[in-house]
Amino acid sequence: MTNKRHHSFTGITREAIENDHSREAIKNSPTASSVLCDKSLAASLDETLKDWDGQSDIYVFGYGSLIWNPCMHHSGRIAGTVRGFHRRFCLWSNVYRGTPENPGLVLALDRGGACRGMLYRLTADVAYKELTLLWRREMFGGSYVAKWLKASTEDGPVQAIGFVINHASKAYAGRLSDDQVVHKLAHCRGHYGSGADYLVQTAAALRAVGLDDPHMDRLCDLLTALETADHPTGQPSI
Repeated sequence: MTNKRHHSFTGITREAIENDHSREAIKNSPTASSVLCDKSLAASLDETLKDWDGQSDIYVFGYGSLIWNPCMHHSGRIAGTVRGFHRRFCLWSNVYRGTPENPGLVLALDRGGACRGMLYRLTADVAYKELTLLWRREMFGGSYVAKWLKASTEDGPVQAIGFVINHASKAYAGRLSDDQVVHKLAHCRGHYGSGADYLVQTAAALRAVGLDDPHMDRLCDLLTALETADHPTGQPSI
């Protein structure tokens, strides 16, 4: 079973990233001290690309919202599996999907297991520009570490940039139980919508590309049960 309740599309837009609206929302919050400046973001990106020849295409590994809302100009995507990391709700979200007073949760790659996702191909001529925008979206708070990950695909192995949780970050939520995760997702809302929407959209996007994730579907089932218990009339107000 999966969540049947209608969840509207919510998420960041490319325009918001280009205009820096997303970072501005963070800068105006109590967590502003953690926001990296443009110079620091550029240094981080340059360090990640230090061995890039500037002529080869680059792949980005999407495992959460990047699957249904990439906001990247890419030349195509292909399914792939990364080993050594798994998809987990282990990152506190104080602005995007929650508030400083009631933080929500979003996905990150954590150690162990394997993760199926989508690999986006960025052609060499646009790769740096697209990655600059992606860094603004994902790397501004120091919650992720950008890593080159080896992904297996039907066309062979691919090296791709992926965003792994930074265990040293205060935003790392650790290993929460499924019930704890779902309770947070059901009762938190931020600048770009609710945690419940984020879960349902990600699970649906995975199914749509043939990458069913039983754990994500279980979380959807738990969310449905919780919403039904909280709102027996069938009118949840997330």
